[in-house]
This record gives sequence, C-alpha cells and structure tokens, in this order.
Amino acid sequence: MSKSSSNAAPASEPEPCLSWFVWYRRGMRYLFSTPAIVLYFSYMGFGGFARESGMDFYQTLFMTLSTWAIPSNVILIGGILSGSGLLAIFVAVALASVRMMPMVVSFVPEVRDDDTPAWQLLVLSHFTAITSWVFGMHHLPKLPRYGRVPFFAGFAVTLAIVNTAITGVGFGIAGVVPPVVAAALFLMTPLYFILTLPSAARLLSDKLALVFGFILGPIFAVYVPEMGLVLTGVVGGLAAYAIGYARRRA
Repeated sequence: MSKSSSNAAPASEPEPCLSWFVWYRRGMRYLFSTPAIVLYFSYMGFGGFARESGMDFYQTLFMTLSTWAIPSNVILIGGILSGSGLLAIFVAVALASVRMMPMVVSFVPEVRDDDTPAWQLLVLSHFTAITSWVFGMHHLPKLPRYGRVPFFAGFAVTLAIVNTAITGVGFGIAGVVPPVVAAALFLMTPLYFILTLPSAARLLSDKLALVFGFILGPIFAVYVPEMGLVLTGVVGGLAAYAIGYARRRA
C-alpha cells in the first residue's frame, strides 16, 4: 500500500437521524421570521374586523383555525351579514378556497417521504396556506426527506395555533386602535404575498403565472368585476401552464 493511500482522509461520518420532535422544533424557529410576523399583524386586523362585523369571540377563533384563510373568512362573514343561504355561503367559500388545491398538489411531492402516513399529509394539507406554502417550497428541498413532515408541521401547525390566539387579541382591542390602522394591518398579508411569491417560483410556468396575474387582474377587475379573480386565475394559469409545457417539450 502506498504512503498516500495510507494517509488518505477518512470518509465523513453520515449525519445522524434526528428525532421527529427535533425537526418540529426547528420548524418552530421560523415563527419569528418576517412572513410569520406579517401574518400575525394581518390576523390581528382580522380579529378587529370580525368584532366590528358582529361576530362572537368564539366564532371568530373557530373560523380562524377551521378555515385558516383570511379571504375565505371574509367571504364567510360577508355572506352571513348579507343574509345569504347556507348553500350559497358554502359555495362561495369553497370557490375562494379552491385556489389552495394547486398549492397542495405541488407541495405534497416535496414534503412526503416513502413511508409518510396518508393521515399526516391530510392534516398538513389543511395548514397549507400561502404563507406556509412559500415557506415550505423554499426550505423543504434543502432538508432530508424524513425530516420534512415534522419540520413543516412545526412551522405551519404552530403558526395556525398562534394566529388563533392573536385573532383573539385583535378581537379584544377592536375599537381601541384607529380604523385606518386596523385596515393597514388587514392589508399587510396581500402586500407581503405580492413581494414574496416570486421567490417561490422555480418553473417557467410559475413565473409566467405571476406575470399574467399582474397583467390580467386589473383588466378583468374593470370589465368583469364579479368574475375578475376567477378569470384571472383560469386564463392566466392555463396560459402559463401551456407555455411552460411547450417549453419543456421543446
């Protein structure tokens, strides 16, 4: 054996497998990140909005945790205040929430391992809102497969629980802060989405969907305001997918 081979550096030791709870705590560390803090202020504004709309304290908390989407909750409250029927409210909230389905479809392959139980994916799908989706698509590809579910759960599930409590705080202080401040808090989340969604766009179709959304959204809002959001998503999304698919085929 040559001297160079005898003095070769030993192979690096593989990283030990960490426990489920350790990965969960690592996800919780991001509860103090910028997207989480922005969402805290948004849900504080939503709590005040719900109180001013005549909602009960416990109803507001239940809506936050069970629906876990501010736009859907606003539609729900608007339907209640307008006296719409239960079926009409259900359809409106469902249509507002169906936008999450493509996120879940693209997210599941990133988070699951070969032996991930289906019930864990079903639970995590409930907490896959825009903030957590952007967070997961940014961080999960860098992690080992076995740690992705607990890591995402540590952020997304805990984020929902914390925001439920913050909604209660916003409900309690409603009327104390000026209305303009409450409105500003309420609009922080959509502004943050506009600024951060480009960082989660990795495919050409993802980037084109954002571009088409910015272009088509104002146009449809002017000419067909009652269907503007739906048409923007359908037309812009299909066009972005078609162009991306053609580019991949080429």
